Amino acid sequence: MKTYAAEGVQVSKTTRRVHPNINAVAREAGVSVGTVSNALNNPERLAEDTLQRVQAAIERIGYIRSSAGRTLIRNRSDSLGLITPDLVNELFVRIARGAQATASAQGQRLVMANSLFNAHDLAAGYAQHDLQDSYLEYFAEARTDGVLVASMRDPTAGIARIRSHVRPIVVINYDVPDADWCTVLMDNEQVGRSAVEHVADLGIRRAYFVSIPDLVQPVIERRRGAHAGAAARGVELIDVTSSGLDSAAGEAAAAALPLYADQQRVAILALSDDLAAGVLKHLRGHTELRVPDDVAVLGLDGDHHDNGLDWIALTSIELPGQAMGAEAIRLLNAEAEPGHVHERVVLPVPFTFRQSTLGV
Repeated sequence: MKTYAAEGVQVSKTTRRVHPNINAVAREAGVSVGTVSNALNNPERLAEDTLQRVQAAIERIGYIRSSAGRTLIRNRSDSLGLITPDLVNELFVRIARGAQATASAQGQRLVMANSLFNAHDLAAGYAQHDLQDSYLEYFAEARTDGVLVASMRDPTAGIARIRSHVRPIVVINYDVPDADWCTVLMDNEQVGRSAVEHVADLGIRRAYFVSIPDLVQPVIERRRGAHAGAAARGVELIDVTSSGLDSAAGEAAAAALPLYADQQRVAILALSDDLAAGVLKHLRGHTELRVPDDVAVLGLDGDHHDNGLDWIALTSIELPGQAMGAEAIRLLNAEAEPGHVHERVVLPVPFTFRQSTLGV
C-alpha cells in the first residue's frame, strides 16, 4: 500500500497482487517448468529431494494450480458431481455423507449441488425452482468424471441431454424402468408394508395412512406397500390427505379423525416423522386417548431427531442414506469399466420400534 500526500489530503493506493504461476514456482525452486509439472502431475518421476524442493517452493509462494487447462487437455476433471434435492430432507444429507466419505477414501473429489426441489413446498402448493437439469448440464460442461443424481422426479430428459458428455451416471432414489444407468433405491414399498405388519402384530385392525397426495414417487410406493400389507394381514387401511408434511398438518389431520368413536384401538401411519410429531402433540392434549394403548403412532421417514424434549419416543424407520451414497459411488466407478452391466440396487429399510407403538 502506498500513501501520497497532496495539500493535506492522504490518498491510498493498493498495489494489485499478482497470483504466483508455475514459472514463479520454478524460479523459487531453482528447477525447470517441466520439473514443476512433473511434481504436480507425475511425482513418481522425480527424485525425492527434488520433489520436496518443489513442494516447499509451492508452500512458500502460495501457488495454487488452475484445473481449467488440465481439464481441457485431458477432457476430464478428476471430480465427481452429486445433485441432491433441497437438503431439508435427512435422507439426502445422509446420502451426501455416504458418497463423500466413500469417494474421499478412494482419492476422488465429490462436488455437490442443491437442485432446490422441495417436497414440503410442493405439497403446500409452492412453485418449484428446480435446478436439477441445469446442474446436469453444468457438470457436463466441467467434464466431470461421473454424476450422481439423487432425485425426487424423473431425471430422464436431463440425463439424455448430457449423455454424450458424461457416461458414468447413477440415479439415487428415483426408479426409471429399463434405465440406461445404475440405480440405488431404498425399499419404499417395504416401509409401508412393514408399518402395517407391525400394527397387525399388535392386534390392531384399523389404521389411518396420513399423507400428502401422490406427488412424488416415494409417497406412491409407501402407500402401495401399506395397502398391500393391509390386504395381506386383514387390516382396514384408510387414506387421509394432509395439507403438508409438517407438525401442524399432522396435528390438524389427527384432530379430524374419529379416533375414539367406537373404542377400537387404531394406528396412525404418518408419511413423515414431522406429521407423526403433530399427531402426538394432538393426542397429548386428549387425556381420554392413551398412546399407544388406544392410538399407536408411526413415522415413515426417519427424519426426526429426539432432542430430549419429546414426551414419547417415536417408532420410525432407520434411513439407509449413507449406505445408498456409498453404493452409488461403487456403481459410478463400475459404470466406467468396459463391459459394465447396469445394476438396480434396492436397500432394505429397518424399523426401530419405540414407545409410540410398544409403550414403556
